[in-house]
Parts: sequence; C-alpha cells; structure tokens
Amino acid sequence: MNYNMEEMKSLEAQFFDKSAQKRTVHGQIPYEADIRRATRFSPSSPDQELIDPEMTNLLEGKFRDRLIGHVAHRPGGKVLDICCGPGWLALELGRHGQVVDAYDLSPKAIELAKRMLAENPYKDGFGSVTYHLEDVTKLDLGTESIDAISGWSAFHHLPDLTSFMDRVQKALKPGGIVATYDDLPLQRSNIWLGRILRVLLPTYDRTYRQKLRDTIRRLRGITKEQPEYFTPMEEVAAKDKSVFDFADYLYDKFDVLYDVQFNAFACGPAMTVRGPDWFRYTVARLIIGLDRALCSLGICKGVLRVIIARKRDAAN
Repeated sequence: MNYNMEEMKSLEAQFFDKSAQKRTVHGQIPYEADIRRATRFSPSSPDQELIDPEMTNLLEGKFRDRLIGHVAHRPGGKVLDICCGPGWLALELGRHGQVVDAYDLSPKAIELAKRMLAENPYKDGFGSVTYHLEDVTKLDLGTESIDAISGWSAFHHLPDLTSFMDRVQKALKPGGIVATYDDLPLQRSNIWLGRILRVLLPTYDRTYRQKLRDTIRRLRGITKEQPEYFTPMEEVAAKDKSVFDFADYLYDKFDVLYDVQFNAFACGPAMTVRGPDWFRYTVARLIIGLDRALCSLGICKGVLRVIIARKRDAAN
C-alpha cells in the first residue's frame, strides 16, 4: 500500500497528542512521563485509564531495570532514545548519569516530557536530557558517535527499519548497545486466558451482571472479536511483521545479550482487578507468577519482549 508518509506522521503525532492529554486531564503524572513520580489514578468510569505505578512495576519492573542498566553501561555515555513519548526512559537514563538525546513527533508528549524534566527532584549524578520534536529517521547519526540506542515500544513505529538500523550500527561505538521493548501480536489462547480471569475476578470496568451478559453475547456470536488496533505509523511499518524482522536483524548483525518474552495474559487482569490494595496486589502477584511459569514452560508466549544486543567487534 502506498502511503503519504508526511500525512501519516502527522496523524501519528495527533494520536499521541490525544493520549498525552487524556492521561493528564485530571492533573495526574502518568507512568510513561516519570516512573518515580507517577501518581496513582483510579478510574471512575470505563473510558478512563488506571495509573498504578506499583502494579506496573510488578508487571514489568524487573525487565525495565535490566534494560536501563544495559543502556547506561558507560558512565556519562551518549544515548539516543527514539520515539520517546512523554520521556520517562530518557529521564531515567539521565538519572543514571547518561547524556541523552530523545526524539518524538508528538508536540504534547514532548511538552509533557520537558515539564517532567524541569520538575525533576532527583539531581544527584544527573547527566543531561534534551528532548527534540523531530523525526529521528531524518537524523545524521554519524559514525561511532553513540554509546547506546534505546526504544520502549518504539522501533516498530519506524518505516524502513532495516535502513535505519544500518545507520544505527554505523553510529554505535564499539561495544555499543541496542535495547528494545516491544509488544508482540496477541495470541488467541492468551486473549482467552486473560478474558477468563477478568470474568472471574472483581474488576472496576464491569459488574458481574455485565460480564455474564457479555459472555453470553460473545458465545452466541452476537459480539464480534475486535481487530487489533494500530497507530498510523504502526500500520505503515506493518507492526506485526516488523517486530519479528527487527529481532531477526539483531540476531544477524549484533550479539544478543538478553532476550525475554513475558506477560502473556497478566496485564489486563492485573490492571483492572478491583478491591483494597492488599487484595489487588496479592492477586496480581499470583497472576503474574502463573504467567511467568507458563511462559518459562513454553505453554504460553509472552506478548511483551525485551531484547538487549551489543555491537559486534569489527573482526566478527
């Protein structure tokens, strides 16, 4: 399919502008803006989104921290953070002493990122972070100028990813790091496991009467399965194929240090379960433990993936 690339990038920016506005409409700090200062927000209606930093940390904190540690592998290292959104990863890397240039197309996301940077109270050992409202694919990355490149749910938004990664490989210093977090195509078994748990558990989005009605409608074929939604640039980049092509590229051109898939079905039930915190977090830990066990046994495949790869020596 032929796309007007500038038009699609404009639509992408508008999509994430709306997301940044929605996630801050009540004055809250969303997790994707600052993981240390994110504020808890409990939705009062199904169209609102839960912000629960502790729950998010249970779901992905272990893998997030490992990615940050590898990206910040050199003191004062120069890092390129692509498709940075509201900027949490760039900000956190700055707190780890890195010199970060972060890029995104969304004016509202960059505006939020700059505000979080200005308000950052964690000054000790801080490197620097510069946010750019620019298209990262149009940059001249140079030669052996970058210590690491990071992308959190980012690389699959880029058109012609192979060409961009060829330039990244050239721009990385010897031993430089590429670190990515991506969401993979949903598997039917994962969808149903998550759906069953959400029916059984008390959740903030629906009553049990509503769940029973919805289940009957789905079993009778009245309610149809909704196709997976893609942002404009995910559509351009053919996301479901791109995430696997990107992994193949890293295995072919780099030394992969770490590759893990997790959260096959845990995210939805954990983020919607209702009740006092002791109950919510206890249930979440049980669900996450089951998820990790089934993934490790190969019974389920996680829909989130972290890959960390190192630039090979020229001799290799």
